[in-house]
Amino acid sequence: LSLALELGLMALSVAVAGLGIFLAWRIYGAGRGLAGGEAWARRYPALHRLLVNKYWVDEAYDRLIVRPLRALARFFWKVVDAFVIDRLFVHGFAYVARLTGDIGRLTTTGNVRNYALYFFAGLLLLFWWMVS
Repeated sequence: LSLALELGLMALSVAVAGLGIFLAWRIYGAGRGLAGGEAWARRYPALHRLLVNKYWVDEAYDRLIVRPLRALARFFWKVVDAFVIDRLFVHGFAYVARLTGDIGRLTTTGNVRNYALYFFAGLLLLFWWMVS
């Protein structure tokens, strides 16, 4: 930014701060205390409500940012993590590994004659597949 713009913005911010100090002194100063603030609240109820509620920024942030992100996080937790990752991948692969082991246990006897029979049956299936 140019030096003139920077100095102008600095002067504007100091003026706004000075105006805020002046208004606070007019409302609460000179011995008025909280009674001055209550009188000001009665005189300008809409402005007082706006300032007390902090321009409703927290409520808007909650509705526009926090709630949608909470819903998105809950979706990823319940659907993606619990169902897709845990059930399909983790438990699914564990089931396939256990099933493969159960099938392999039925064929693993330690008897060489059985292994020769499996080999011969595999050769017959290979030849049948190649011919057909």
